[in-house]
Amino acid sequence: MSSTIHRLLLALLLFALTPTSALAEWRRAESEHFVVYSDGSERSLREYTAKLERFDALLSSHFGGARTEARRLPVYLVGDGRALRVAVPGLPPGIAGYYSSSDTDVFAVLVRGESDDILLHEYSHHVMARAGDVPYPGWFREGFAEYFATATVTERGEASFGLPGAGRLQALQRNSWLPMDAVLRATSPLDIAGETGRSMYYAQSWALTHWLLADTARIRNLSAYVSAVNGGRDPVEVWQEVFAMTPDQLSAALRSHVRGRLSYAKLDMPPISPTITVATLSPAAEAVLLPMVNARSWNPEAVDGPALLATLRAAAVRFPDDPMAQVAVARAEMRWGDAAAAETALTRALDRQPDNVEGVVLMADLAMERAAEATDEAERVRQRDLARDFIDRGLAADATDYMVHAAEGRFRRYRY
Repeated sequence: MSSTIHRLLLALLLFALTPTSALAEWRRAESEHFVVYSDGSERSLREYTAKLERFDALLSSHFGGARTEARRLPVYLVGDGRALRVAVPGLPPGIAGYYSSSDTDVFAVLVRGESDDILLHEYSHHVMARAGDVPYPGWFREGFAEYFATATVTERGEASFGLPGAGRLQALQRNSWLPMDAVLRATSPLDIAGETGRSMYYAQSWALTHWLLADTARIRNLSAYVSAVNGGRDPVEVWQEVFAMTPDQLSAALRSHVRGRLSYAKLDMPPISPTITVATLSPAAEAVLLPMVNARSWNPEAVDGPALLATLRAAAVRFPDDPMAQVAVARAEMRWGDAAAAETALTRALDRQPDNVEGVVLMADLAMERAAEATDEAERVRQRDLARDFIDRGLAADATDYMVHAAEGRFRRYRY
């Protein structure tokens, strides 16, 4: 690419990042179990955060010891599907929420006001992942999330859950069903072709989960089924063996179940009044917050690295003194650019905000990489100690942040 074209593209990027009207303000709400970002109103942000805390109380109460760690979940509330796909490119049409758990990041992002069910659905995935390391079939992960997605929890602690969403029930009553062997074998909704097919996968997964949880014997059989499938056996073959039903018989049973009187559960808990603090983020958040989520992606196919690097470099030029912008460009430089430039940006960010958790985590990663590459033992030890110091700084700054614990895990696994 010629230097003239390069300068033109950079100018266009800077122009795109320059507001022609007032930018939306991004805010960050913090509660005991969540960090929620939104460019909507403060009132709606507080309402979403309180709703999440009440829902967390329901799941923790219902599942007893499911909580194994005091790490808060970041949630990004965006205005529309376009903004959603800035954070998570490549999502199929019809998806308005996304949850991800990887060695790099754990987060949920969803379209604000699209459907509260989506928020609860995505958080149910988080609780299931948090509860243990046993993999569950795709249909049960989605069915479990759908089962609790329609939960209601009042400030007084009155909870109900297990009812179908109106759209899911309508789909089950009016649309053609997927073959149940396809549902049993799919590892996720993305294995199902077409928006209508994926919608039916969610609906049938809910029906199957609701049917299972309505009978204690079926619940016991589910444990044997999951163990056998995790052992590498064919899901349909195991289903027929454990439940003594063919896929066609299962489909008939579920259709009958859906036509019947569907039960739901009620639970009384103590009143729930979460403490929530809200802060307004710097103007740089409009330019870097969602691209920064994308830059952390574990899936290289979901990231256009060079384009993302150019975008974040332009934002760093525009906001040279903003720690968020500098940390964002540092992450992109580490993945697709120059490590020295990353360290310079991180140093600038930490000079202004020494307790920036992501900044110290990235510094720790740089030190770990240098320790692994060092040929001199003294330098290897020095970089290892430096990485350990940065991780300790992150833990001291915020021990509830997943990223610093993930860095600590990488530190233990590194071969120095």
